[in-house]
Amino acid sequence: MAGLGGADRLLAFKDTAWRGIFWVSLPPGILFVIGSFMVAESPRWLFRRGKTAAARAALLRSRTDAQAETELQEMAETVAAEKAMTSTGEKTGESLLRRKYVAPFLLVCVILACNQLTGINSIIGYNATILIQAGLSDLHAHFASALFTLINFLVTIGAVLLVDRKGRKFLLSLGSAGIIVSLVCAGILFHKTEAKRIEVKAAVQAMVATGQTLTFAFNETTASNFTGGALPSSLVIIYSYGDFHGATTAIRSDDKTAKSIEITRANCIPPNKVVAFFSNPFADLDAARAAPLKIENALITPVPDEQNGWLTATCLFVFMSFFAVGPGVCVWLALSELMPTRIRSNGMSIALLINQAVSTTIAAIFLPTVGKYGYATMFFAFAGFTVIYFVTAAFFLPETKGKTLEEIEGHFEGRKN
Repeated sequence: MAGLGGADRLLAFKDTAWRGIFWVSLPPGILFVIGSFMVAESPRWLFRRGKTAAARAALLRSRTDAQAETELQEMAETVAAEKAMTSTGEKTGESLLRRKYVAPFLLVCVILACNQLTGINSIIGYNATILIQAGLSDLHAHFASALFTLINFLVTIGAVLLVDRKGRKFLLSLGSAGIIVSLVCAGILFHKTEAKRIEVKAAVQAMVATGQTLTFAFNETTASNFTGGALPSSLVIIYSYGDFHGATTAIRSDDKTAKSIEITRANCIPPNKVVAFFSNPFADLDAARAAPLKIENALITPVPDEQNGWLTATCLFVFMSFFAVGPGVCVWLALSELMPTRIRSNGMSIALLINQAVSTTIAAIFLPTVGKYGYATMFFAFAGFTVIYFVTAAFFLPETKGKTLEEIEGHFEGRKN
């Protein structure tokens, strides 16, 4: 740290380092925009607009001549059947509530929800913090975080090569099974440490200033005063002002560069009623602005040794590998094939809304839940939801590899292909 010019200079570097993250993210975004111009239009969209040659050309990008002709013939039969219904005055509009669409629609909703309920976004976003709490140093945790990202990249490449060989169903089942095992193992490792947590709520509440704020440095001396021991430990505080709750990030007592804990009303209470409604629609904002600072929980957890940290890192590496080989690659491909074209726009819109609602909910509760109940609870919860994912993929999801959309639709209608 002396070589960097002291703690102040190191903190200043950390405050500006995030800009580099945005610059590093720019090239992939540019490549994505360029790649989007190379994506072919949907063959069925082209065929329905009378562009048969363009539809055939789009199909030939991934199919043989015979396969392309078969699909074109199926498209023609589907369009002819719809025209016949129109000519006889039958209703051609499609509803998600029709029996033949309920099964694929529910499958899509369950799989997209469970895709988020594996905890993937939280684990990716907080993997360095998780590993620091698991026992790794700041340097080693960020090294492991970089390795975590590299594993995601390399396994995804391998999964792309396997998806048309092994099939969507097999990879989703394999991936979700591996996720369950890795999450349970990580949960067990954290449970051994978190079972030794100490509640110091009363001591922290006594430190609240008259202005209903709290500021103090959590270091080896403070930790020793709280617990009477000198072992490295971490502190998380759950607090509230009226109906609004907040949580501090976990701070280790042996982190020389850690900022002081600072809890103020402005950090917890929304600035206006609009933001307050989306934070807690049942909260009383005016009452919270005058409410005292209440320490709900102040939990000190012993920091495990470095071996425990690397074991946890291995669990996260395994988690990322199985997610990349299954849900990471297959989910969007399989779901786009499951949903018939006539209801795909409405069905996928609703399913994506559910997906984002689940993602937002997890993001909102992750830190407070971890602060109060520990990482073990979250990992076990994620594993439980992934069991639902595995059962759905292994026993209810049909294999879509090598099948046309018409054949898949026939499966849900009970027709034999």
